Amino acid sequence: MIPLKLSAIAEFCAGELVGADLTIEKVLTDSRADCTGALFIALVGERFDAHEFIDVAEKQGAAALMVSKKVESALPQIIVEDTEKSLGQLARLVRQEVNPKVVGITGSAGKTTVKELVASILRIKSSDNKESVLATKGNFNNHIGVPLTLLELTKEHEYAVIEMGANHQGEIAYCASLAMPDVSVINNVEPAHLEGFGSIEGVAKAKSEIYQALDANGTAIINLDCEFASQWQEEFIDCHKVTVSRHKDAHFSANNVHLNSAGLVTFELIKRHLTGKESATISLQLAGFHNVSNALVAAAICSQLDVDIETIKRGLEEAGAVKGRLNLIAGQQGTLIIDDTYNASVGSVKAAIDVLVNKAGEHVFVFGDMGELGTESAHYHKEIGQYAKDKGVSKLYATGKEVAHTVEAFGQGAKYFADKEALIATLLSEINSTQIILVKGSRSARMEQVVQALQESQQTEKRGG
Repeated sequence: MIPLKLSAIAEFCAGELVGADLTIEKVLTDSRADCTGALFIALVGERFDAHEFIDVAEKQGAAALMVSKKVESALPQIIVEDTEKSLGQLARLVRQEVNPKVVGITGSAGKTTVKELVASILRIKSSDNKESVLATKGNFNNHIGVPLTLLELTKEHEYAVIEMGANHQGEIAYCASLAMPDVSVINNVEPAHLEGFGSIEGVAKAKSEIYQALDANGTAIINLDCEFASQWQEEFIDCHKVTVSRHKDAHFSANNVHLNSAGLVTFELIKRHLTGKESATISLQLAGFHNVSNALVAAAICSQLDVDIETIKRGLEEAGAVKGRLNLIAGQQGTLIIDDTYNASVGSVKAAIDVLVNKAGEHVFVFGDMGELGTESAHYHKEIGQYAKDKGVSKLYATGKEVAHTVEAFGQGAKYFADKEALIATLLSEINSTQIILVKGSRSARMEQVVQALQESQQTEKRGG
């Protein structure tokens, strides 16, 4: 973080400073972390109140506190009305002071992959300054994670690549109001978090908040392969728009898409502009045809940040796999495991099944629940079972509550297990060298435990996506 005096923070957040006016260069909200020299912000949620852990933060080295009520402490404290709101205000201050070029990324699936591809390209563009690109770490993409990411900005940063997720209306609008993106994209819209949004239309409405935050100088990257693309093009007429598509004419499109000898995606990237077009052959270190769309989106974003097509090509090709996203791992008894356990939506499960059946061998699908699908959950889990059967998956092993519907739709060749322990035991007893095993489920299903049990070693191959 850029150095800020406590008095400046208090003024910007309409708070009262009690105690010494220190200079702070780090902000934390987790009292269990190394808080040395940090401003500890005591957040309050439905089931927690971090004011109860002030003493822990002190022992961890906190230098100052931000609280919503005065606390007993020798440390300087900024007293504000709402610590969560003040966290966002402080993040906005830092973003304004550093003023990098900001990329905002949302969507139902592929956000993290697009973020990593964009960051890879921008790091190559700024190779003389490896600290010039800040990108969201892990899943810090909600109303707390986004401000914490922005607070990591320093004067060294030229770019900030900010991933934004949401489980209710208004969350992306809030995050975008802090990040103030120069370029934004909705990667796609799929049935995900339906409990919070009510319908696929509700998901689309929530995601479109990222475009609403763009000013007249901003750029919206529109994925024409999304069913809501025409709606967004008509609705957001005041900002510049750049289109991408795997299947239609667009500013960025793809030809000659195929899997190379390593099973990874190769395609010709086409960039169209007023004076003609440019092209480059791209060989991704990522599996799955869906990653062509992710790459097109990343290319379109970076083109708006004055990145040439050769640098885009290098950045796309040098980007590695995201952990838990179609990683290919050596399994016991000579099997190949496809670890896609990072999360699961209807679209990402289907994309993973497509990767599975494109590999030679006996196709085994190990599935845990897809979360937050609301009243449509049974329908979508049945849809996955039918899709896997139609694609030629040989066996389905499933555990969880909702996957019972998947087992029913798949029919013969499917087995349901009451818990992961029973599933793992059966898999290990039946495993053989001809099998390709896809493991997939939402984060809440913790299907990475199955992957760990099936691995031959802890060494992940460099393939995957």
